[in-house]
Amino acid sequence: MPSTPEPAPGARRRLRSALAMLIVATSALIVLGALVRAHDAGLACPDWPRCFGTWIPEMDFQVAFEWSHRAVAGSVALVYAALGMWIWRRPDAASARPWVVLGAVLLAVQIVLGGLTVLLQLASWTVTAHLLTGNSFNATLLAIALALREPSGAPAPPLAPGARIALAAFAALLVVQIGLGGAVSSQYAGLACPEWPTCNGGAWFPSLRGSVGLHLAHRVGGYSLVVVAAALGATARAWEPGRGRYALPLLLVVVQAAVGIANVVTGIPVEVTALHSAIAALLVLATTWLCYTQARDATL
Repeated sequence: MPSTPEPAPGARRRLRSALAMLIVATSALIVLGALVRAHDAGLACPDWPRCFGTWIPEMDFQVAFEWSHRAVAGSVALVYAALGMWIWRRPDAASARPWVVLGAVLLAVQIVLGGLTVLLQLASWTVTAHLLTGNSFNATLLAIALALREPSGAPAPPLAPGARIALAAFAALLVVQIGLGGAVSSQYAGLACPEWPTCNGGAWFPSLRGSVGLHLAHRVGGYSLVVVAAALGATARAWEPGRGRYALPLLLVVVQAAVGIANVVTGIPVEVTALHSAIAALLVLATTWLCYTQARDATL
């Protein structure tokens, strides 16, 4: 009987490189979505997939943002479909197949949510779900790339129970925080408390109704992430050789908190809003990497 051909040398490396480029494109798409919201351009083309009844509308600033977001999203979907079929057909990529299926499901949901976001005129729940699903899809791309990577050397020493709890708490709180960020963005609540750290005329304990409460919940979530990230670094003994990766969430969260404060103080300019979204996407990827490698090392 003919034997199964050996995988071509370097094929896995090329796949991982393609996935890395797709992760960059998806991260850019997440940032572009933030720019669309920041420019109030989400309804620049309300009749989807056309725009004001034409397939090629006259491009102004808002329409260009909206259409570029659609174009990049469509390109990501097509590239992912091609990569997914390539991975699925490889006999040495069985460990990545469940992640490929999950990515396909998330991508399908994301496309539906994108259409609903426009049709429902930027409803808060669609904007928030769109942001969460986009980051989840990006995290799944990283999981596929990690599944295609051969473990190098001996597994890292297992984390102490306290560090595992801190890592799980950090991941859960990050999901909540991104959801709150989407809700703040969709309701344009980012300037509900323009004076930092007080709110509305210097009050330390303002009314928590409506957009003010939403904004303050997002702030508290950001500060809580800093505390949990510090606990993760301490319990994982991030200062020891080979464990510096557990200090990465703390570094990113501290930078993110500073950018969030600057975003409010400077009146939510587009550039700072984009940076805020970009760091959030990096946080999702860094947390996925930590969780995946920790789970893999625990089973080796």
